[in-house]
Amino acid sequence: MGSYKLVNNVNFGNNNWCMGLQPLYQYGLVTSLSNGDIHLLDWKSNQTITKITSGNVPINKLKVINNDFYNESLFATASLEAVKIFDIRSKDQVASINNDKGSPFLSLDSRDGRLACGTELSGVDAELYIYDVRDFSNPIRALVDSHHDDITDIKFHPSDRNLLLSGSTDGYTNIYDLTQEEEDDALHQVINYASIHSCGWISPRRIYTLSHMETFAISELNDRSEELIEPQPLDFGDIREKWDCNYVIDVYAGYIATGKSQENKGSMNIIPLVGETPQLDAIIRIDNAHGDDVIRDVFIPPQQTAMMYSCGEDGNVKCWKNDTHSLTIPEGFWDYSKKFDVFDNNKDMTMYSNESEPSSEQKSHKKHSKKSKKSKNKKSKHATRYTPY
Repeated sequence: MGSYKLVNNVNFGNNNWCMGLQPLYQYGLVTSLSNGDIHLLDWKSNQTITKITSGNVPINKLKVINNDFYNESLFATASLEAVKIFDIRSKDQVASINNDKGSPFLSLDSRDGRLACGTELSGVDAELYIYDVRDFSNPIRALVDSHHDDITDIKFHPSDRNLLLSGSTDGYTNIYDLTQEEEDDALHQVINYASIHSCGWISPRRIYTLSHMETFAISELNDRSEELIEPQPLDFGDIREKWDCNYVIDVYAGYIATGKSQENKGSMNIIPLVGETPQLDAIIRIDNAHGDDVIRDVFIPPQQTAMMYSCGEDGNVKCWKNDTHSLTIPEGFWDYSKKFDVFDNNKDMTMYSNESEPSSEQKSHKKHSKKSKKSKNKKSKHATRYTPY
């Protein structure tokens, strides 16, 4: 496949971590920093075009508003202070979101005109709020009794606007049916796995979960029938030895990014992902990508591309290029432009590549029950990985 070479690098200081990357395609690549700054980087030079200061505390999450549209100029940041929304054109803050408990925000997602925000645990429960992006003054939905520890990830379903999932350090990934008004009824399914680092939709009815202990699994979305036949998860277990890494950076459409830290050097590995199968015989390895510091995020532009961007706790955002090979990265795990109801079994929900179905041996006839909202027995708490505060 050839090798990737460093073509551009911007450094924000060894004590200033680069936390995340988000594409504003018409403007540049946005990166968030642990000192509370946001930089818009030029696609070609990787140098700062615009700098915005959101506060003096680390940015836990960065997300483009309506991230399924290429012409968006708004983005949101989540931090200890608040969720703040900025317009990259005016460089102004256009809104700020707080909660009654004053809890720090850890997770964000935005799609279909909505913004979802998840909090750190404060009191008995962590809380999840959904806002209409036309009015950030009050949430249109609050889910405040379903997670009993930090909410570390949130994902709207890209094609069915009525489905939302959230993952937490309480070990649960919750799937919500937003057509149901009461929270107890809206909690459609609970996946009990492990303290969640990230989770998401890998196909229209399949959900991946990545834990802080570097275990990885893919589960089936339950239907609405009373007699559930729930396939057993496709559980990869601890993937560190299998994937020759120390940690998984994250799971992205078309690839999985991993990191391996070693004294004075380290590597970044890109594992092509076809359906639900990591292509371990086609791993792209970049040695000494960010030294022995943790890599926080990776972005590979969709479609035919020879470019790759990475950021890490060494304070660098790096641009890589392969002169002999281009990866074909899809815009999503499937064609998100086709909207549908995932519970309508008559709809064609094929992915860009062949979707692997669970075998008959994987299926379990044990009825799955929702977890009790009254149960407050928490698992041991695992802080969000590599949190800078």
